[in-house]
Amino acid sequence: MNILFYDMGSYTYQDMLYYLKEMGHTCKTVYYHFPDKFEDDFFCNRLETLLQQAHYDVVMSINFFPLVAKLCYDHRIPYISWCYDSPLEERLEEYFHYETNRIFLFDRLETERYRSAGFSQIYHLPLAVNTNRLDKLQFPSSWIQKHSCDISFIGHLYESPLEILLYSTDNYIKGYVEGILQAQLRIYGCYFIDELVTDELLASINSSFQKIGQTNLTLNHRGLSFAIASEITHLERCFLLEQMGELFHTHFYTSKPHQLSEQIHSMGPVKYHDEMPCVFRHSKLNLNPTLKSIQSGIPLRALDIMGSKGVLLSNYQPELAEYFEDGTDVIMYSSMEEAVDKSDFYLRNDELRKQIAMNGYRKVKEIFTYPACIQKILESVDL
Repeated sequence: MNILFYDMGSYTYQDMLYYLKEMGHTCKTVYYHFPDKFEDDFFCNRLETLLQQAHYDVVMSINFFPLVAKLCYDHRIPYISWCYDSPLEERLEEYFHYETNRIFLFDRLETERYRSAGFSQIYHLPLAVNTNRLDKLQFPSSWIQKHSCDISFIGHLYESPLEILLYSTDNYIKGYVEGILQAQLRIYGCYFIDELVTDELLASINSSFQKIGQTNLTLNHRGLSFAIASEITHLERCFLLEQMGELFHTHFYTSKPHQLSEQIHSMGPVKYHDEMPCVFRHSKLNLNPTLKSIQSGIPLRALDIMGSKGVLLSNYQPELAEYFEDGTDVIMYSSMEEAVDKSDFYLRNDELRKQIAMNGYRKVKEIFTYPACIQKILESVDL
């Protein structure tokens, strides 16, 4: 199969490209970073020229790009996108209806929501990990010494605009949203924010914008739900890091400034393909609180941790529990307090923790493989 691959610097592009070529496909890549992914004449002209110069069976990308989707539809070429971001941006839905699209999402509940809305070209597919690449990595002793710790977390704290959005509302609305936030913060495995963000709530918040002269600002359902989910993620991650830092030797890796206590060792960012796997392998526990708006799926970071022979300490996720057994392959918690308690237990049981690391590694190596996923993706295209 002759494939044109668009990439703008995605984490999984190199692994995807490697296995496509290993499976006998011919691939040409066009690299470009969008200033505006919804309008870019330079990119459209460039892609148009490529599509006219040669025959391609499909166009592929990691994550979904609307301009690529439109041009593929114009040329009647199948466009395959495999997304590791969730939830998808709402404006993208305007481009989902093209019959040439094949969109793969790792979150089953998000997939079901789109399909129930009539987007039949959207499919559910868990993400993959390249354990062959990870197995070959050799880490300098300086890296191992630097990154060895009890608990590590790589990611952002997700600052939310929720406080600003509620600034002009009355105390009843603030209290109602706070109730949603506190309830969802404490409940794992069931996402109910969308159901509690009602039309009446949105109308009240938008009315408060009008009263203070913000006539150009209108909040929609998806925007408010994501703001609440981001705030919950922020609170959970801050609480867990503060608690872990107080009790254990804890590393926090991020590129953004924060105001967490000095008990947490701020390590700055690490590169995805080389140093990040060293962190995963040489941290006794790898904390991974999932972004709250990821309702059921297994995020890429979780698979990367296990594929690097690290121990995954994750909140309960429905799809994670489908494939992995708590206490055998992974460590899952159903409350923030349980996360701290389980950390204390497993940090005092080295052999059990090491066995969990190997069990998780073997399972992702067996099940979450690129060749199997690529085969399913390409089978969706009727050539």
